[in-house]
Amino acid sequence: MKYDRLDVPDDVYRNPFLRRRRDRSALFLTGAIIVTLYGGLLRFEAISGMYGWAGQPGWAKAMEKPLVPVAHALRPGKIAWHAIPNPYVGGDPINYIRYAREMRHFYQAHVREPVFLAITKGFLWLTGGRDIAVSYASLLGGTLAIFATFLLGAAGYSRAVGLAAAFALAIELQAINWSADGWRDDTFMLFVTLSAWSLLRIQREPSMRTGIVAGIATAAASLTRISALSFVVPAWLWIGCAAPRGSRTAAWKAIGVSALVWAALAGPYLFNCWRVFGDPLYAVNYHARYYRHAEGLPQDDSVGALEYAGSKLVARPISTFDTAAQGLITVPFFNKWKGWANWSSAIGPVMKILGALGTIAALWSPHGRLLALILFTSLIPYALTWSLGGGGEWRFTQHVYPLYLVFAFAALSATLNGVRDLVLRRRTLHLTRQRVIHAAALGIVAILAWGAFTFSPLLIAREALGAGEAVSITAGDRDTWFFDGQWSDPIDYGNVAVRVAQADVVGIRLPLADSAYTLTLRMDPPLTTDPGRQPKLTVFLNRRQLGEIHLVRDPARMGSYRLQVPKDAVKPLSRLEILASHMVPAADAGVAFESLPQDTPVAFRLWYVRLEPGK
Repeated sequence: MKYDRLDVPDDVYRNPFLRRRRDRSALFLTGAIIVTLYGGLLRFEAISGMYGWAGQPGWAKAMEKPLVPVAHALRPGKIAWHAIPNPYVGGDPINYIRYAREMRHFYQAHVREPVFLAITKGFLWLTGGRDIAVSYASLLGGTLAIFATFLLGAAGYSRAVGLAAAFALAIELQAINWSADGWRDDTFMLFVTLSAWSLLRIQREPSMRTGIVAGIATAAASLTRISALSFVVPAWLWIGCAAPRGSRTAAWKAIGVSALVWAALAGPYLFNCWRVFGDPLYAVNYHARYYRHAEGLPQDDSVGALEYAGSKLVARPISTFDTAAQGLITVPFFNKWKGWANWSSAIGPVMKILGALGTIAALWSPHGRLLALILFTSLIPYALTWSLGGGGEWRFTQHVYPLYLVFAFAALSATLNGVRDLVLRRRTLHLTRQRVIHAAALGIVAILAWGAFTFSPLLIAREALGAGEAVSITAGDRDTWFFDGQWSDPIDYGNVAVRVAQADVVGIRLPLADSAYTLTLRMDPPLTTDPGRQPKLTVFLNRRQLGEIHLVRDPARMGSYRLQVPKDAVKPLSRLEILASHMVPAADAGVAFESLPQDTPVAFRLWYVRLEPGK
């Protein structure tokens, strides 16, 4: 029996078990509040160090004197905040400030959704109209997101998981840094996390109360970024369709209440955008012109986000699917986990492993599947644009960080509980048929995903060449299917990656279309002195000689060598072979080869192969 009111029977209060549970709940809640305040303190110090010089109100200066030294004492000394010489210039924050000052009413039709503008406007009033208001608006969202992470972890798994995830977010340096810069992404992270928490509560306890709370949270997320509909609608449908038969009616009623509240709160903004601009989703569709410009496409204001995505899918289906897969799965995951390096270099790698395990394990529980659905569908607006212009910035996937952190600590908790149970012999490991099938299915999916991830660049290059576009095949993480023979692993050299030929004959697979080509090789010889000892290269395509290359060392830039490929030498999957006249030990090859074992024979290092279709 549950008691939500204060006037519960005395025998309940006398029950030691219930009293201990109530005390633990209060302890975790207190801990979450302390962690949230600590995270807010670190963010306030960052604002003070980066933007405080540009002018602060009196109350901020009064807070700065006692709080900044405390924050400095409670974090690693390696962290340093440097003054930003041109605050808020060159990005959206300067526009948020202007839009907030111009804001006439909350539901005005505008290219920017109203929630963050309204918060910024409030801080403009509190700061006497100073630009630093936008940093405080961002700080508020980032700080409250810490407590929202606790709520999410507690509702999805346990209070301990929620508290650990909240603490990890509170001290994450990337999150702290972005929260000081005045972007709306911290606020979006807050409301996405609250939306996930409230939708999880509908799934577990569908009622009018949980429906109202979810409607408020999802409306706030949508009024921060209207693209939040990409996860709100799928989550509503998932909860209703996946609900157990006995509670399905109650779930749909709660979802209906949530949708009505959402419509009441977010609808006026959509209506005003439709009335003024003729497009209720103007805030999303407006930005299609930015991404078209980043691709070098002609300006066309009539092309909205869906038309833009559809045109890419039709024109380049393989490339579009590959970009989307990276934007949904790999890029948002791997660009996280780096913000604890100043605390300990071991935290990030461990958290990355736990995050991967926790995200996969989430698929085996009802609440985990809902959170995974919210995570991936919330990334849909980002998936096709992350590779264009500034679309790959860390902040665009910041909103899923709390979900990843909750998954990570859920995996840690499950591991610790499993070890404890095995040690204490409370439970033995039973390999049931169902578990074996699940593990085998997961392994097969992982192998297929890895194969598709590594093989798709070959198909993408073939697709582009077939359309008559130039393609550059570069050394790097996804070049496995291109490079054939004894090449080194990709080596980072400055701002590029290279592969080193470690045999006198090496190959490169080229997925050519039926065309002649101009072939450009960017490569360097191993020696910086004695030109007579630099290898001479002979280049073949499908056993047909294209020409000879006499490598020349230029300290200022990597060498560029052009060859012509006749049409009759081309095959659908061609093999470019490069034959070196002789090899040189890496010890004698100069600083560009010093990362290799000194006795390794080398012929040259290659940056990329560029193919330009001709006639």
